[in-house]
Amino acid sequence: AEKLARAEPQRADYQRDLSVSYNKLGDLMTALGNGDDAQRYFQQALNIAEKLARAEPQRADYQRDLSVSYNKLGDLMTALGNGDDAQRYFQQALNIAEKLARAEPQRADYQRDLVISLMRMADVDAQRTETYLEQGLSILEALKRSGRQVAQRDEMMAWLEGRLAEVRAGR
Repeated sequence: AEKLARAEPQRADYQRDLSVSYNKLGDLMTALGNGDDAQRYFQQALNIAEKLARAEPQRADYQRDLSVSYNKLGDLMTALGNGDDAQRYFQQALNIAEKLARAEPQRADYQRDLVISLMRMADVDAQRTETYLEQGLSILEALKRSGRQVAQRDEMMAWLEGRLAEVRAGR
């Protein structure tokens, strides 16, 4: 992927493939407990995703790729105990997810992405945890009412309901 991307840097598909490869390597390094290498790979993927998203801001797939990169770095920062950076990355992913979900409200996958971002923010932003949980649950309930299926909807609903009950009990 690196060879192809270097040979034809104007080819967005090669750049995107390289970004995906970097994310997969970052996932592997995370699984192996190598946070430094994971961060390096995730950052390389993010750099490419940012470049592609800037070049063609109307491309929803590039925006979604950028959101995924932010989430991966947020997850890594959470695992490394760096809550401030995690929150910053998750907020950037949430901004994109909200934009995509608003632009195409009929897309259940974009609604699910938004819920995932809200769940992540609920874990890192103690001031707004309840709000994020309520928003996520509301979206999933609307999907359920409309009969639209998304992967793991019921599991996510159960998690959100449980976490919301914990938050409310802790007041």
